[in-house]
Parts: sequence; C-alpha cells; structure tokens
Amino acid sequence: MSALVDSSRNSSRFGFKQLAIGGLLLCLGAVAAFAVVHEARKSAPSPAVAAGGAYAGHQERPALSAAEESYAADLWPIHSLVKTTAVQMTFAGLSYKMGDIDRKAVKERVTPLIKVFRDARVQAAQLKAPPSMEADQKKYLDALKRYEDASVEMVKVAQDGKDDHLVAAQKLSYAASEDLLRVGDALWPGEFKPN
Repeated sequence: MSALVDSSRNSSRFGFKQLAIGGLLLCLGAVAAFAVVHEARKSAPSPAVAAGGAYAGHQERPALSAAEESYAADLWPIHSLVKTTAVQMTFAGLSYKMGDIDRKAVKERVTPLIKVFRDARVQAAQLKAPPSMEADQKKYLDALKRYEDASVEMVKVAQDGKDDHLVAAQKLSYAASEDLLRVGDALWPGEFKPN
C-alpha cells in the first residue's frame, strides 16, 4: 500500500513539473512570436522599395555602345595582366617586410614587373578609345604609369634598404588601384570579362 501512495505522489509531482515547464515554454513562445510580429511590422518595405527589390532607388546603367564594348574587350587582356602583376608587386613588398625575402629577392621579383607595367601602358595607349571613354583611357594610362613608378621605387629598397621606398611605392600603387577600379567599374561591372 505504501508503494501505491508513493507512486501517486511521484506522478502528481511529475505532472506539476510538466505543467510548469510547459507553461514556461508557452510563455517563451508567446514572447518570441510577439517579437517576430513586431519586427516584421517595423521592417516591412514600403511599396516603392518592394516593387524594385534590391535595385530600388538605383539608376539603371546605360548599355555600352558597340565601340565601347569593343574597347572594353580589347583592354581586358591588358587589364587582367596588370591586376596579376600588381598583386605580385604587393606580395613582394609584404614578403620583404615579413622577413621572408631579402632586398636582393625584392629586386629580382620586382624588376621584371617594371617592364610588364611599361608594356601594358604602351599597349593600352595604342587602343582607340571611343570619345565617351577618352577620359577613362587617360585615367587608366595614368594608373599604369603610377604602377610602373611604384615598381621602380620598390626596387630602390634593394640599394639602400630604406623602408621609405616601400611607403612611397605603396602610395603610388594604392592610387593606381583606385583608378583601375573606377575605370574597371565603368567597363566591366563586377569585373566580368566582356562578351
């Protein structure tokens, strides 16, 4: 009989615990539901934004003309080489500063890049830019000259070991990369190769 009484006590305690936990979970669920509904109302897009999706408020980019497309396609192989070469130059400077290579290795790695930038500038200058792209072409050529100057400056670290050369080269390289990005955004949005 005492076993029967003990089991009835245990079952009522267990039932009370279940009820308490269930009530707590129900309250937490109600709070979470309220928060979700409240946030959804607050962040609901206006009809104008919802109609345009992610591009709402952005002006559509005009399509490139046939001449602009041709120029972009002709410049693309040069641009691809320049980007790769700029990364090589940057990594040479970083490797030197991290102590992975010495001054001689900087000179060996960067000296050939001077010619790459110079040749790229000559090739890009030979391309016939349409009148609408002449300012972009000038900006691009100026950027290539800055990359060339940056590589010349970086090689000077091999002569005297002064970090001032690396700082000057970094400033030139940064300015060049900014201009390349601006021109690239006009010609190859998202840096996709033109058709």
